[in-house]
Amino acid sequence: MDTLARNIAAFIAEDPSGSTEDPFNTLALELFARQYERNEVYRRLCESLDVTPGSIDHWRMIPATPSQAFKLFTLSCAPPEEVVSVFHSSGTTLREAGKHSMDADALALYEASLAHGFARGIPSANGLPIWAMMPAPDAAPHSSLSHMLGALRAERFYWDRDSELSSDLARVERPIVLFGTAFAFVGLFDASTDAWSLPPGSVVIETGGFKGRTREVAREELYGMFRDRLGVPIESCYSEYGMSEMASQFYSRGLDPVKRGPHWVRTAAIDPVTGAEAQAGQPGLLTHFDLANFNSVMAVQTEDMGILGADGFTLRGRASDTELRGCSLTVEELWARQ
Repeated sequence: MDTLARNIAAFIAEDPSGSTEDPFNTLALELFARQYERNEVYRRLCESLDVTPGSIDHWRMIPATPSQAFKLFTLSCAPPEEVVSVFHSSGTTLREAGKHSMDADALALYEASLAHGFARGIPSANGLPIWAMMPAPDAAPHSSLSHMLGALRAERFYWDRDSELSSDLARVERPIVLFGTAFAFVGLFDASTDAWSLPPGSVVIETGGFKGRTREVAREELYGMFRDRLGVPIESCYSEYGMSEMASQFYSRGLDPVKRGPHWVRTAAIDPVTGAEAQAGQPGLLTHFDLANFNSVMAVQTEDMGILGADGFTLRGRASDTELRGCSLTVEELWARQ
């Protein structure tokens, strides 16, 4: 493993509560220098902003790449023959999907990030068998979510098998983690009038929303279904927030809207009008600085609006086209600089 990747892996594995110093800034600047040197598309972006590794001294100054750029460019530090996995974002067609390429070191850091992040984000799930309401990794090799559940050693995968899942839920005798997309849970509940009573200690984790779906369910209603249909208390239900363009995840518990991430990720909220950080309590475009994003770009500007708090952020929906155009750099501008 590359020396920098090894140092990042060690930082991910650390217990931040027992550390007297935070090497995040040092690692972030070293990773920026590596990506500036090896990622040609990203280097052009930085040059257009007149930012080089020698001109900055803090992670907040590292240029962020819009997440939409993953749909148009190959953002990779590794030559194609060294790429071992390519994860696609959601999209109605392959052309609309973003592509996140990972070499062996990047994939190893991704798996370290998801494992440590899951263990710390949902400690009550540690050691429990995982049942996943999604395709198995070999059936969906470009799905980062399926890969994540495979890396977490999910015991069972239920995709388009609601009847079988319903039957198995009725017979389960030990606590489980039931992990699925929000829409998959609603599909299960709509397909059956059954109510199950999962063993005490069971955990429910939902991810994703209802983008492109004909039916949407408010979070309060969905979590009420978890309680009433699965017998799992709302405080044992979690929401996972992630994206294929990132290697790390965020979690919130119950109806608490605050998403909390691991210590190897920093988040900023950017005012789409000024391009500066949003004022305290004001929504901005969420930009994540993720040390586990080793082979692509560590700084990713999302299309999500959010408000930063003391220990996480609260989502405020997707940014409008006007808000995205108001940012300091758009994908169209980056495209013009080819």
